[in-house]
Amino acid sequence: MSSISSIRRIALTAVVAVAAVFCRSLLSQANGPTRPPVLPSKSEEIAKDFSAAADQWRVAAVDPKTKRDTVPANIRSERNEIWRPVLQEIRNTEQNGFLISEASEMARACDIARDPKDIWVVATFDHFLVIPIDSDEKLIYTEMSFKINQVIRQPHTSSLTTGGSFEVDEAGGSIKKANGDTEAWRLIPHEYHPRPGHTYLMQIGEQYNEGKGGLYFIESRWDLSTGKAVPDMNSLTCRDCSGNPAICGQTKEDAVSYLQSVLPVDSTK
Repeated sequence: MSSISSIRRIALTAVVAVAAVFCRSLLSQANGPTRPPVLPSKSEEIAKDFSAAADQWRVAAVDPKTKRDTVPANIRSERNEIWRPVLQEIRNTEQNGFLISEASEMARACDIARDPKDIWVVATFDHFLVIPIDSDEKLIYTEMSFKINQVIRQPHTSSLTTGGSFEVDEAGGSIKKANGDTEAWRLIPHEYHPRPGHTYLMQIGEQYNEGKGGLYFIESRWDLSTGKAVPDMNSLTCRDCSGNPAICGQTKEDAVSYLQSVLPVDSTK
């Protein structure tokens, strides 16, 4: 990537200088929003108990030959080239005795961000792929595809539509290689993570990679699968719903109605 935007909400102390090397390789561009940062730390044994993890679905090895990639070939090529230097840098760093891990979302207030650039949708985690981008099948990323049930608000520059879809990527995954071996990389259990088949109320943003790739990231997420809006990210500190009763604990219809009444209108879609 030719230019990288600054990282939001980074709280660093002694590791600032080292972390900056890796932050420059994140999937983001100048003047665009970014994902949570990745930080280096000394390698250590990490518990692999996925029994109660929200992302336990990532453990089972995926055979790419049995999964149809619906992303156009030119877009897939763009995404692979966006990811290649990031994944290679992570691999190189691990070889030097460090582990690159995603930082937890920083805690923040439970009020609704009202930036007209933000996109708000109701979407269902429809399916996922694990994509290898090198001949050894060691540089892999997981791609989650969300089917859009409703576009609540979006800026005029965005073109998401009901019935359409968008993708969110993350490094690593578990893959069945062409030689029959399994490559499992960067699998760490998380308490909060999108789950296949679940429907979410989401605040999302576009990854600005010089207009390439067509990828998105998730800013905030409420799980609607129980019929009520349940916060589903570490960054939302109002787990008892007292911090934001207008969303938390409400039905989808009530939550959407509230957002439509308070969010800036920057689209007729």
